[in-house]
Amino acid sequence: MKENAMDLKKIAQKFFAAYDAHDVPGMVALCANDAKGRYVPYGRESVAPIRGGIDAIWRAFPQAVPEFRVEVVELILAEANTVVAQTVMSGPIPPDPLGISKKGEAVAIPHAFILRFAADGKISRLDAYWDNAVLNGLMKSVL
Repeated sequence: MKENAMDLKKIAQKFFAAYDAHDVPGMVALCANDAKGRYVPYGRESVAPIRGGIDAIWRAFPQAVPEFRVEVVELILAEANTVVAQTVMSGPIPPDPLGISKKGEAVAIPHAFILRFAADGKISRLDAYWDNAVLNGLMKSVL
């Protein structure tokens, strides 16, 4: 791998800074052309391409929660070409017709990302997991 471990952490930080800025083209630019990932909405066993798949979720976030933020809590260097990120996604949730949230209610949802990098320093695989208990708690609080 051309990139050293500290460079991978810097690339991961750039990725999450772009996420926080709602800069989807910037996020996608840090991914390999054939990058794939697992995102909970696609199902636990499902793997989708970043381009033409997961990037649609990233584009939807600012529309669903215009003031959402991404805070990096910790970046952990793992084996070889892997960085694990602990983040918190937060923001005021607009009113939901399904009754999941109250208007303007601030929500913070812990996330874990596993980023694997190709030899050129591009993200080749991204797996994302989050705490659904927060969402379930919101649903119970308004029912």
